[in-house]
Amino acid sequence: MLTRRATLALGAALGLAPSACERAPAVKGDVIAAGQPAALLIWAVARERLAGWPRKPNPEQLSGLAPEAAALPELGGLAGPGRQAGLEAIAALHPRLILDYGDTDPQNVEHGERAQARLNIPWTLIDGALTRIPDAFRQAGRLLDARDRGDGLAEEADKVLTRWRAAPPGGSFYYARGGDGLETGFRGALATEVLEGAGWTNVAVGETDIGRVTLEQVVAWDPEVLVTLDEGFARMALHSEVWRRRRNGMLRRILLLPDRPFGWIDRPPSVNRLLGCAWLAAPHDGVMALAMLNRRLYGLAPAEILRPQWLA
Repeated sequence: MLTRRATLALGAALGLAPSACERAPAVKGDVIAAGQPAALLIWAVARERLAGWPRKPNPEQLSGLAPEAAALPELGGLAGPGRQAGLEAIAALHPRLILDYGDTDPQNVEHGERAQARLNIPWTLIDGALTRIPDAFRQAGRLLDARDRGDGLAEEADKVLTRWRAAPPGGSFYYARGGDGLETGFRGALATEVLEGAGWTNVAVGETDIGRVTLEQVVAWDPEVLVTLDEGFARMALHSEVWRRRRNGMLRRILLLPDRPFGWIDRPPSVNRLLGCAWLAAPHDGVMALAMLNRRLYGLAPAEILRPQWLA
């Protein structure tokens, strides 16, 4: 967990003054999200401070967010994949803070240092590990002058993660990303923390983070469950003998998890993952708790909460 001392130390590494690490002035739309994970964190804690989206949600995603989400411009990102923002365009917005949320490895810290030096704008990186989401809410609450909301979200996240850690372990799984299912999160990646942390075994090994594999590798790994956010892939795999048939002759199960407005296990790897944790902690509970958590994260309780589906 990143303590106040650790946050100040990181700020020092990025060339920030302590006051810049602890809080930013309360001016609307004055905070830049370095990437989509940071945008979701800011949106949950103090959406009025978000200057724009690194990648604007599509209409289907926007339908699950509070109305003001649609009015925000797409700025491009300063970190992570996708269209990159122009530094001059970001500087012209005169933001008070750039917030990044994700891996705190030396490469990302160095990236923040360089951007901080070029833009002369405070840049703060918050640890994006799933188990540190409560601390991320607390830190963001203090940075964004939304201490009460940040602390309230942190308390709720603590409860979700406590139940999630106590969930009965699942089986071995392969996480199939994209329409062909051949992109995956390898064991230990942020993309698979939701399942691995609940005691499920990720069969994808040999690399780190996210990468491409072959169907032959998936067959050799022989997972019990195919997990996906992509409905098209799920329907295709359901009728594919190669994807479904295990070495022992039994059929693999397919778990289709919701992806709207954002994925329940990644896409992006941000606070949206709490919904996946909440479901794994109590998969047979009703939808009320998920609807309330959805509203707190996104500002809107949808008319219908999508539920995970086991396809047979």
